[in-house]
Amino acid sequence: MASKLPTQKRAASRDWTSLPFDIYTNVGERLLAAGDIDYYMAFRAASHNWRSATKDYPEKADYSDPTRFQPSKWALLGQPQGDLITLVNVDTGRLLRKSIPLLRNYFFIGATGGGLLLLGEATEPHRARVLNPFTGSIARFKAPAPAVGVRAVAVTKAPLMVFVSGDDGSIMWADQNSESFKCYWSSSIYNSLTCMTSFTGLVYATDQQGAVIVSAVAGAAAGERRPRSALTVSMDTMIPCLDTSLDTSHLAWLSTGKYYLVESGGDLLLVTRPPYLFASTNNHVPVVVHRIDTERKVLEPVSSIGSRAIFAGPVKCLSIDADKFRGIKGGCIYFVEPLLLRGVDYKAPTMNVFHVANGWCPQEGCFRPVTLIQVLADYCRSVHYSELFEIEARESGLDLSSDSESDESSYSETDDEALFFEPDE
Repeated sequence: MASKLPTQKRAASRDWTSLPFDIYTNVGERLLAAGDIDYYMAFRAASHNWRSATKDYPEKADYSDPTRFQPSKWALLGQPQGDLITLVNVDTGRLLRKSIPLLRNYFFIGATGGGLLLLGEATEPHRARVLNPFTGSIARFKAPAPAVGVRAVAVTKAPLMVFVSGDDGSIMWADQNSESFKCYWSSSIYNSLTCMTSFTGLVYATDQQGAVIVSAVAGAAAGERRPRSALTVSMDTMIPCLDTSLDTSHLAWLSTGKYYLVESGGDLLLVTRPPYLFASTNNHVPVVVHRIDTERKVLEPVSSIGSRAIFAGPVKCLSIDADKFRGIKGGCIYFVEPLLLRGVDYKAPTMNVFHVANGWCPQEGCFRPVTLIQVLADYCRSVHYSELFEIEARESGLDLSSDSESDESSYSETDDEALFFEPDE
């Protein structure tokens, strides 16, 4: 019997790797649908048959293309700690800590909402790179990486372009052949851009008065197809300002509301922050969420966001499936407050919660030890100042010691193991 055991093991192994292709295909499709690209890549690496039955690069593929098996459901929590990154799947709640030794050779600039990483070369002229952390594919750009405080990053294809929302209210973009980043600013210094996100291959932004701005080929007539490149793309107004108030006070949003863009459940949503003066005891709950019909260029009122929870912050927004995250309420919008000073007391309220169907909820406060809610709030409020930015700022004589909304206000990497197992309040 003992002499037959190795043969039996080999037979079982052959049987396992020679299952019908439709089984392999089904497993692969389920992994991709869940966004578990790391599991998918490990699955494909297990055997030649499994790899042949799943989606693969074509024979003449560009292996440097980071948009193959592009992550779309992941958010990078904090900034890399050496070569270690921490991501969360916004639909399943899965936490992933991943070591990427390549990161030690670059400056980290920022990350897309799906999890692609924007890097800068460590040596001059610090050319930009886009890395897929799941596949290792890296795209090389001629343009130097932007040395700005980064609010958000987006990537579009055909051709591959990277968009960066800066802390100065600008949006910059470049393709792989660009010598430098092209730049867009709001037409008014008192009406800066607040949110930027990618959706169905385009990049959208909104400003403090609720206008929706979209990337488009400059000068193209309706239905006209023209080559896209960084030089031909511009940012154009798709939906005009909702708020025409001329109040330019930094506290204007207390009475006029504030506007956020977020991709949620396959839709692009415009979220309006209701005035604090609104009382939840009123019979009328204001419409705070609109779906953007990008074809007809109109706003459609939304009365419920189901089990989704939206974190709307001063830097970026995030939509998650609240059923997969303990302690987070579905159907709610978490309006995240900015942290004005480093070292702020975490006992101070850092967000306000609005139920889309019922109105304001009791005010939230965040306390140490760090909770998952606090981590997601930090994700939405933190501007990332890369080492490249700090080097150039110091060379220009700028003092960065009092910068607000810095990653220093976010959670420590030692906290994240417990974040997803906090007891319900």
